[in-house]
Amino acid sequence: MRINPLTGALGAEIQDVDLNNLTDRTREEIEIAFHEHLVLAFPGQSLTPSTLLALTHQLGGPGETPYLQGLTDYPDVVPIIKAASEQSPISFGSGWHTDFTFQSAPPSRTLLYAQQTPPHGGDTLFTNLYLAYDALSEGLKNLLAPLNSLHSATRSYGPNSTLQNQLENMVITKETKEPPEQAHPVIRVHDVTGRPALWVNPTYTVRFENMTAAESKPLLDYLNQFVTQPSFTCRVRWQPQTLVMWDNRCTQHCATSDYHGYRREMLRTTVKGARPIGLTG
Repeated sequence: MRINPLTGALGAEIQDVDLNNLTDRTREEIEIAFHEHLVLAFPGQSLTPSTLLALTHQLGGPGETPYLQGLTDYPDVVPIIKAASEQSPISFGSGWHTDFTFQSAPPSRTLLYAQQTPPHGGDTLFTNLYLAYDALSEGLKNLLAPLNSLHSATRSYGPNSTLQNQLENMVITKETKEPPEQAHPVIRVHDVTGRPALWVNPTYTVRFENMTAAESKPLLDYLNQFVTQPSFTCRVRWQPQTLVMWDNRCTQHCATSDYHGYRREMLRTTVKGARPIGLTG
């Protein structure tokens, strides 16, 4: 197994591995690399919905996937499709976010497998939330350490959301009433590595607990801009038959929408996670 880092911040390409035939030793090596690099790209993989789901089970089992319709025979495998003929240029996953942080136990990791990609464009950006936390001043770290923030699906899947109108080849449902808010620590401690990460995102984090949205906005805006500075990030360029796996406990990601007029087709699963814990437990 060869590991080629993508940047100094995060991300690595893994060569000479067949994800359909993993030995115990190789699986352990992948886990070590995963917790070091946070985002792993595996080119040249021959995966089907069945084998992708089998891999997801090996990693801890699928998480719940609300609002998105999976395949008929494999409901935990969600097709992410943008057709060449679609009117809107917006792609699924555009905008910086961490997956499904509105859940009480958000997914620990996400797997995305490329079946068809445009000749150029459609990259995914990632940022390292460990590095973002480390770069905060001691004063801001101390301020944020005891705080919770509230996360909600309202912007993407609430009654006034329009995401489903912009993705013609995906079945996306939305709430008829305002969805509930879920409290999570602003500084999340990773349940495997023990490292703290700055765990807010502009898609699902709506305010700080016990504060109004207006009171929360200035600091949340600062933090959301802070975490995406270039020195914390990497960029994955997709090719067909590439699987990318990332850690939702310590990263954000953002899909680019720069391939209008070309088809991009992926398969997505998530691995179930644990309830986030903060620095104070």
